[in-house]
Amino acid sequence: MDESIYREPVRILEDLAKEAFKRGDYEDAARLFRHLSVHFGVSGDKFNQRRFAAKAGECYMRVAERLDDSIKAIAIYLKALRSFIEGGENDTANLCSSKIWERFISIRDCETELSGESINVFRAVGDYFADNGDLEKANIIYRDAAEKAFKSGRLLLAGRLYRSAGDCSLKSGNLEEAASSYTKAADAFSLCQEYFEAAWSYCEAGFILICLGRFKEASDVSEMAEELCLKDQVEFFLKDLSHICKLLSQGLIDEARKIWNKIKVKVREEYAQLIESSFQSAGMRG
Repeated sequence: MDESIYREPVRILEDLAKEAFKRGDYEDAARLFRHLSVHFGVSGDKFNQRRFAAKAGECYMRVAERLDDSIKAIAIYLKALRSFIEGGENDTANLCSSKIWERFISIRDCETELSGESINVFRAVGDYFADNGDLEKANIIYRDAAEKAFKSGRLLLAGRLYRSAGDCSLKSGNLEEAASSYTKAADAFSLCQEYFEAAWSYCEAGFILICLGRFKEASDVSEMAEELCLKDQVEFFLKDLSHICKLLSQGLIDEARKIWNKIKVKVREEYAQLIESSFQSAGMRG
């Protein structure tokens, strides 16, 4: 097929993007450069895909810099950041990351109720920081977003955000904060009748509390998990986990071990390690 039939429309699109950039219409320029990047990506032209992705990133960043609304600016900076990463412009991507954090800090203490869309912007930013190993920033963003979601009655979203915060805390070794976040996640899930999710988060909190030597609290949350399993006829596997947690909190290690040996192959490695750690902590109980 004669590829020349595609070249003219692409050239026109590039000219339109450049014209939009020259007149300061960076939003339109970003959109057009993005189209070009996608086109060349589909065509297998990696060089031009990266080149136009970087140009789109520059335009997105200029749009964000003009915005007074920090949440909208964060959303656009996130687009810029992703475009720069795609374009191989890692230093500029890091600059965008810093801009996002600065904007977030500037509105962190704002008492204004946020829309679900705004909270999801924070969630996306938290995901970015978590995926790139900055667990401290991700944790702060997730927890703040979760609190705002909870206050505005978005309970399912709050539960998911608290769980993400708990995951960050657990990975970074902050067990106190992980237990708190998982418990809050479970409370939010329970209030919106997501009983499986609630029971799972109570179990996570329970095993961490055992590792911390807080056996009474672990017993309390394991009982809540068991009650939710009965209420919602939750699957056998999770009922077993909640029962193991309860037995360990009571010091009944041998009974817990018998059940654990039957189901541990079903558990993801990181959680299996947590549960094994809780056995060790329960065994050292004075």
